[in-house]
Amino acid sequence: MTIKPSDAWSVGTNIRSAMRDDPKLTFATLTALVLDTVQYLEMNKTFRNEEDVIHAVKYLSEEFPAMKLEEWKVIMDRLKTGTYGKMYERLKLPELVEVFKLFEGERAEMMEKNIQRHKDAPPPPLSEMSLSLLQKLAKDLDLPEDDTDRKGRWKHIEHPHTTE
Repeated sequence: MTIKPSDAWSVGTNIRSAMRDDPKLTFATLTALVLDTVQYLEMNKTFRNEEDVIHAVKYLSEEFPAMKLEEWKVIMDRLKTGTYGKMYERLKLPELVEVFKLFEGERAEMMEKNIQRHKDAPPPPLSEMSLSLLQKLAKDLDLPEDDTDRKGRWKHIEHPHTTE
């Protein structure tokens, strides 16, 4: 199953939350993703034993706690397809950290575009219920009318330097 990066970000499961809910299953899932990628790529200089993979998963999950499980899947799929370039028969922790940083940069750009899109969109109109609630609240608060004078001060606020 292929996951789009935007989908992984918008509907994915945060690693920190997943670790809190079920640490063993989360860690096993992340380890399986890394092991599957390592076995698929068949590199000469790569993780040789389980301890190396476990160390890598611990390090990556601590270093990139805001990432989502689905984003790890996207990264591993991209490694398999060669999206991050040639690895020259080497895939160890430093290479994984570099790939995660590259993905983090992509994610930052995607998030910025998403924020800008939401920022540019006009706010949704208030519902009738919300509008009536705001009007009732304003009436109940009995707020003073806007009575600013030429200098920009409110007349109902005493000011020691006024001559009135």
